Amino acid sequence: MNDISSGKNNCDSHLPSLKHDSKQTVCFNNATESQSNATGRHNSSFSYIIKLYPTGEIVLVLASRNSQGKPPLSHGKRLSTGVTSQGRVKIRRAVAARVIAAPSKPLLLTLTTQDILEDGVFNKRLASFLAYARTIAVSTFKDYVRVIDLQQRGTLHCHILLFEYIPTSSFEKLRHLWAEKYEFGGGSFDAKYLKGNSNLAVNYLSHAAAYLARDYDDVRIGRNGKPYVRTVFKGNAYSISTSLMKGALPVEYDALTLTDSRMHNLAKTLNWTNDGYAAYRHFESLSHAKEHLATFGITA
Repeated sequence: MNDISSGKNNCDSHLPSLKHDSKQTVCFNNATESQSNATGRHNSSFSYIIKLYPTGEIVLVLASRNSQGKPPLSHGKRLSTGVTSQGRVKIRRAVAARVIAAPSKPLLLTLTTQDILEDGVFNKRLASFLAYARTIAVSTFKDYVRVIDLQQRGTLHCHILLFEYIPTSSFEKLRHLWAEKYEFGGGSFDAKYLKGNSNLAVNYLSHAAAYLARDYDDVRIGRNGKPYVRTVFKGNAYSISTSLMKGALPVEYDALTLTDSRMHNLAKTLNWTNDGYAAYRHFESLSHAKEHLATFGITA
């Protein structure tokens, strides 16, 4: 990301030290916003919302951000190139919140096909597989992240991140369903247990989530140096189970005007994204994030 200039505001020269801070802190006057990419915008009519996440993140977003949104796609015609940047953030938050909340024995399932199938056929069989899995391994498939990806030859494959081991009897039934009943063949059902102690679990699974949601350019090139047969597929690139999705949602929020002195002081301790519409800072826990807001007289 590119840095955000703080313009001509007189900012405090000694701001708190922030980990992994590759962006400059944006400072505000009480009357006007002074971001390099938002010249001329007056903040008298803007309101910012503070969101607190279970992962200990503080996010400050412009309340009118949705005015920049794109119209929805027509029903049944959704095309994907992969997981979006917003989707990657949701996956990271959901994974981290789950590991913080309870012990994890992470497992990564990879479901492939030997034959090139239509996207609709693959998605239908995948939905049937997950529905069956939730009936024979209820606790294991309660929390999961599913990501669909393209193989170089043009067919789809799926990664499923789980947080509990699959019982042996259930594992054999699921492997039989995918590899034999669906006739996808040997090697189409792969399971990898992710090892890591409690101190490394969040980072380990976050890396796994980043792998699941990795990004690509418009022209995707395989390891052999040859381009992919196609770069677009039908359907949603990812899904997060309902229970796991709670970790990706804010637990509390408050709306404040940008001219408020508390917001002015808080803004100087946060890292701004390159579009100038959102700021964030990641703390060790939700309680630490609340303590930080309390120092500015902000209570949720």
